[in-house]
Amino acid sequence: MKQNIYDNPEFFSGYKALRDGDKGLNDLLEQPVMKRLMQPIKDKTILDMGCGLGHQVRELLKQNPKQITGLDISQKMLNEAQNRTSSSIVEWVCSALEDFDFGTNKFDLVISSMTLHYIENLDTLFQKIYDGLNAGGQFLFSMEHPICTAALKPWQELNGEKYWLINHYSEESLRKQDWFVKNVEKYHHQLSTIVNALLKTGFILKNLEEPSPAQELLQLRPDFKQHIHRPPIVIMNVEKN
Repeated sequence: MKQNIYDNPEFFSGYKALRDGDKGLNDLLEQPVMKRLMQPIKDKTILDMGCGLGHQVRELLKQNPKQITGLDISQKMLNEAQNRTSSSIVEWVCSALEDFDFGTNKFDLVISSMTLHYIENLDTLFQKIYDGLNAGGQFLFSMEHPICTAALKPWQELNGEKYWLINHYSEESLRKQDWFVKNVEKYHHQLSTIVNALLKTGFILKNLEEPSPAQELLQLRPDFKQHIHRPPIVIMNVEKN
């Protein structure tokens, strides 16, 4: 059964406070790259997979798209997103990504922010996304970097320096991490597996990004220095033939 951790009250409360509080990885590292890579979306039809609290949907609305579908497995997240978003062109759908009907030649852009590390079978999902995109459509997504999902015991200190420990990188499997609550389920895939699955599906790879903090950001957020030692996020931009 697919884990819907975001409907867990304790997890939901912690995650909501994180996103509504101080700017973090999403705002400072991920979103600048996502916005740079995104094609013009005026009058386009968009699917936001794992839309969460609707942060990305509200940003997309500023560019006058034709229609947006916000998809998420968590009804709690969707309820909050809907309360925060006033637009007649947004449709909210509660479903696991794997169970959603993408249709055929329906979307100009499928976008996903930090969600695909919860997916076990990427091949099947990528095929559904490919079929659901119009010709020339864009699939733009970020996910937790495989270096992160491979860490069973992450930061360890040695001689006064912190090191990120990677365990069993080549073993692709379910991994459990403690984040707000215990045993949050994520799936570890090698970077090569993700890229090859996209190429096998027929996507054209346009960009692969591993954002790290610039010096100006480090002056404002010294705690972000850890993200120089290992990339927390991988972002991929692909297109349908």
